Amino acid sequence: MTRAPLLDIRDLRKTYRVKHGWPIARTSHVRALDGISLSVMPGEVLGVVGESGCGKSTLARVALRLQPADGGDVRFDGVNVLAASRSELRQLRRRMQMIFQDPSSSLDGRQRIIEALGEPLRVHGLASGASLRPTVARLLDEVGLPASALDRYPHEFSGGQRQRIGIARALALGPDLIFADEPVSALDVSVQAQILQLLGTIRATRNLALVFISHDLAVVRAFCQRVVVMYLGRIVESGDVGEVFSAPKHPYTQLLKASSPEPNPAKKIALSFQEGEPPSPLNPPTGCHFHPRCPLAVDRCRQEAPVLRMVAGQGAVACHLTETG
Repeated sequence: MTRAPLLDIRDLRKTYRVKHGWPIARTSHVRALDGISLSVMPGEVLGVVGESGCGKSTLARVALRLQPADGGDVRFDGVNVLAASRSELRQLRRRMQMIFQDPSSSLDGRQRIIEALGEPLRVHGLASGASLRPTVARLLDEVGLPASALDRYPHEFSGGQRQRIGIARALALGPDLIFADEPVSALDVSVQAQILQLLGTIRATRNLALVFISHDLAVVRAFCQRVVVMYLGRIVESGDVGEVFSAPKHPYTQLLKASSPEPNPAKKIALSFQEGEPPSPLNPPTGCHFHPRCPLAVDRCRQEAPVLRMVAGQGAVACHLTETG
C-alpha cells in the first residue's frame, strides 16, 4: 500500500512586485516561485539546494503560509494549508514549524529563554504555571543545553547555542514537519557538524520529516535522503541524493557539483560553463532560465521552458536534452 505524502505541494507560485531604477522608479515582477511541485513523506529528509535568490527560503515561508501564495496548492496531511481558516491554521502551526537561518535575529533579545520557549507552550495550552519551567528545561536538555540557560538572554550564548535554542523552540509544540532554512550556514564548521548530528538524532527519535534548505551540496548529500535542485524559481532536477549527486543529469546540477570542493579531482565535471553571475530574477531569460550559462543549450532551450519529467525511473529533470520522445 502506497503511503500518502505528509506535505504535498503542487504548482506553487509566488510573485513579488519590486521597484527599481533612479531617478524614475520602475515596477517589475519577480517570480520567486514559478510552478513548484514536490512532496515530503512522513519521517523523510528532503534537501532543497540552489544558489542564493533561487527561491528556497520563499518556498518554506509560502508553504507555511508565513507569506501568501499567488497560486497553487499546499496540502499538509490532507489539509489545504492555503485555504485553512484561522482556527485550522492555528492547529497546523503545532504540526509545522521552522528553524531560521540566523538564530540571533529569530530570537527576541529582550526575552529570557524561559519566555521565548514558554510563549508557544502557553499560547497553545500545552504548559503553564508550575509546569512551564520543567517543560522548557526538558526541551533545552533535548538540544544539549543546561537548565541554567532558562534565565539567560540570547546575547549570552554563542551562535551554535542560539541555534540549539531555535531548534528547541521549533520542537516545543511537537511538530511532524520542520523546515530548516540554512540552519548551519552561519556557524563554524565544527559547530555545523554538532548541529547536524543533533538534528539527525532528533529526527530519528521523534520520526520528524525535515525539509532541509541549503546551498552546501556536501551537507545535503550527507544529511538528506532526496533532493530537489532549484534555479530562478523553478525545480530543474530531483531524485535520490546519491543518484543526483553521483550522476547529475541537468547541466545546472552539474555546475553545482563542479563548483563544490571535491577531494578527488578526477571526479570533477568536465563541462565548460559560461562565466559570470546568474541572470537577474527581475529579467530572467526566456525558455530555460539556465540557457545563457549552459554549454549544451540549443535553440529550443532559448524559446521553450522545459517540463520536469521522470528520467528512466531515477528522478526527474527539466531539460530538453534528456527527453527521450
